[in-house]
Amino acid sequence: MRLDFNVLWVDDQPDRVAAQIKRIALRMADEGFEFKPRQCITIEEMEQAISDDVFTDEVDLILVDWDLGKDVHGEDAIERIRQIVQYKDVVFYSGQATVIELRQKAFDKKLEGIYCASRDDLVEEVVGVFDSLIKKVLDLDHTRGIVMGATSDIDHMVNTCLTLAHDKLDGEGKAKFIKEALTRVAEQVQSLTKLGEKLRSAPSVEALFKAHILFTSDHRLRMLASILAMDEFATHSTGVATVKSYRDGVVSNRNTLGHAVLVPQGKPSSVVDDAGKVVDIAQMRELRKLILSLRADFRALLDAMQA
Repeated sequence: MRLDFNVLWVDDQPDRVAAQIKRIALRMADEGFEFKPRQCITIEEMEQAISDDVFTDEVDLILVDWDLGKDVHGEDAIERIRQIVQYKDVVFYSGQATVIELRQKAFDKKLEGIYCASRDDLVEEVVGVFDSLIKKVLDLDHTRGIVMGATSDIDHMVNTCLTLAHDKLDGEGKAKFIKEALTRVAEQVQSLTKLGEKLRSAPSVEALFKAHILFTSDHRLRMLASILAMDEFATHSTGVATVKSYRDGVVSNRNTLGHAVLVPQGKPSSVVDDAGKVVDIAQMRELRKLILSLRADFRALLDAMQA
């Protein structure tokens, strides 16, 4: 599971579902997930989409309208889907046929794993399926993986922003850039040297585990904030606040999740790291929501720097 909830949506009139897409997206965002529909208006487009191995592997749900125009019907599309994607949930909906009729059409085609809904009830049906899917993976151990994956994506964007910033500087600026990075590395080396001295005087396994990083992701974040505050990057200065929000609101909780080990009894409702910091399910929801927002800000920053 990822922060992105990917949906293949088959409807020959995609404008008719624009309002539903907005409502579903808002409901999912409130749980800290981004609703990402890929719309297809023909069976041919649908077949091309589900022939993409990467997309097929990452799709979480499939929505299919009954009336696909030109005497093409949703049960035929679902039959084709089931030949390629056997185990993904499908929501079969219509503004014309009743739910009972849709169920009969699915039964006649021997289609399984199908939820049926009227167009008016489509949002609630999709959100209900979404809720049932995420409840299976929202124990803290799975949530930790979701957060780690999302923050790794942000780390990559930070690295790319730093590379773009370096390339846009003149020779003197590039030299200062490298000098600042090396200064941070030197500070970290000095810190690790001191830690090494402490280890030799009072060795312990726990202390050893803390002596493992040089130019950390936090160093890169601090450096990016410093660069974005430069006159040369005044047009990107709002990125400083994004970096600060990420460091203050995400990094410490990510580190707590990364360093804590769960010993589940059922589904644990919280994790505690070796410093005694607790992160629970409710905090995880807010953390996902914050990461979604900041991920969008980092993407906007990266796009602006690439322009």
